[in-house]
Amino acid sequence: MTGRDVTALAEELGLPPEVLEPLDRAMEALPPEACYGKLASPETAEGAWAEITARLPAREEDGGMAQLAAALSGACCTRQAYREQGISDDIFLDTMGCFRRFLKETHASSGKWAFDRGFWTWRQTGCLLFRLGTLEFEYCGPGAGELRPEGLAGAPVLNVHIPSDAVLSREELDRSYDWAERFFAGEGRAFCRYGAPRAVLCGTWLLAPALAELLPEGSGIRRFAGDFRLYRVEEDAADFYTWLFGRGKAVPVEALPERTSLQRRVKARLAAGGKIGAACGILAR
Repeated sequence: MTGRDVTALAEELGLPPEVLEPLDRAMEALPPEACYGKLASPETAEGAWAEITARLPAREEDGGMAQLAAALSGACCTRQAYREQGISDDIFLDTMGCFRRFLKETHASSGKWAFDRGFWTWRQTGCLLFRLGTLEFEYCGPGAGELRPEGLAGAPVLNVHIPSDAVLSREELDRSYDWAERFFAGEGRAFCRYGAPRAVLCGTWLLAPALAELLPEGSGIRRFAGDFRLYRVEEDAADFYTWLFGRGKAVPVEALPERTSLQRRVKARLAAGGKIGAACGILAR
């Protein structure tokens, strides 16, 4: 892995041009002896990320460019791990497309080109989380990931994540569910170190029962939520402030944006003293 490899991958992933120059500078300053290859293994990715980032500038110092350079260095090794298991390059590029998406999301909310998701992307580089169509699926060993329903605490499961650009049509959702079933029984099986996943779980504000009252019947969010049987509801969860409004809970309700119909409806509910929260569910198809 070289700086040229990382630059080539950044360009292939379509990272914003504004990021490429600071990324090149950050690459030059990376600790050369760090083992970025460990970011590409399910067994070592999390620990390696902690070790590597302890030696990098704080995210506030360089906009997270050193962390982005380190993560992409690991992703170059991930590509080889995919190839060794016969996983298509299309899946690799779709999965690593998270870097472009995260950069754009942060720019949209802050006006700055910065990388602030290093705490998350070791899952992608570590062959634990894969984008398969419109959804992402994270393989989790016993006890890891979302709170489990009864009987699954000691079992490997898949956790579903919904990218901000996901298309929640019936066709695309079914395509992703079917793809995940084939993938983790086929070419992705090598990364299932605790055995085949026994269930598909999801914990998100998109499953909050309160949303059913605010969305039309044909809503993609309602369609997605209808695929899961809820086993836990958290009415006071505040994650939706970040994902729906791009703001923290500390922002006064009257200052929340109203750019979309859902923002307006949720804002009105909050202003009237209502709640949104979040929920956990198990795929019931």
